[in-house]
Amino acid sequence: MAASAGVDLGKRVRWESSGATRYLWFDCSDCNREEGYALQQAFNREIGSQEPGTARVLGDFESAYHDSTLTRLWKESYTLHDHRIHKIACLGVVGTIKVVFAAYRFFVRLKGVDVDAKMRLFDDQREALAWLLS
Repeated sequence: MAASAGVDLGKRVRWESSGATRYLWFDCSDCNREEGYALQQAFNREIGSQEPGTARVLGDFESAYHDSTLTRLWKESYTLHDHRIHKIACLGVVGTIKVVFAAYRFFVRLKGVDVDAKMRLFDDQREALAWLLS
């Protein structure tokens, strides 16, 4: 997976399987600015190639980098990937990133999406994966 120098996206963004069900492992944990922007682009690439309503995502956002420009990019790319996502289970949403997620979820609700059915926040990876695969 191509990215700017120093960003190994192959470990952070990869398709995994549990039985016959595939999901995208999206690891933003402890990422820096360069990685944060590269991860956002990689997410758009990976999800953009999926059939509508099929993509499942398990994301880890603990200590993820964020700034207002990156948040704006996520909001702008919403229309590119939302219809492709079936479910997204989010880990590590604490501290200031929790505020960012609350704002994003509010934005998505304004677009008419039942975000609570599509996106859930979890503390435990096993619980997140169980919900994602259900």
